[in-house]
Amino acid sequence: MKADERGFTLVELMVVIFIIGIASAAVVMTVQSTDRGARDEAEQFAARVAALRDHAILQSRSMAVTVRPSGYGFEARNAGAWQPLSGAPFTPTDWKSGTSVHMAGARQMRIAFDSTGMPSSAANITLKHDAVTVTLALAATGDVRIVR
Repeated sequence: MKADERGFTLVELMVVIFIIGIASAAVVMTVQSTDRGARDEAEQFAARVAALRDHAILQSRSMAVTVRPSGYGFEARNAGAWQPLSGAPFTPTDWKSGTSVHMAGARQMRIAFDSTGMPSSAANITLKHDAVTVTLALAATGDVRIVR
């Protein structure tokens, strides 16, 4: 090889490929998927319902989530009556603008968890946002999951 011939080393090429990979990953992560609005909202709701179930077990008392067309809230059973919870993560939450909720024909739904984490009933709650539909399935065993 002549002294005036030069090229890129393997390390230099690897650094360039790494930088291109990082840049393309950043672009992919910032591009919004069409179903992310409904899916993100359903995932947040499912996580909060699961946290309520776990809290009912830890506190050894009944707790409930109340779902309405406008949003949802959390309650605890105290002295024979339902009392709203307000501390994080159990603050009442409104659905995002453009989200509609379907609960098997019900206008409002209360799902209570007993001290063992078992729900009062199994339920499917469907969220629709921008023509994308996502369903939260609450099994009779207390398992909470997102289905399409």
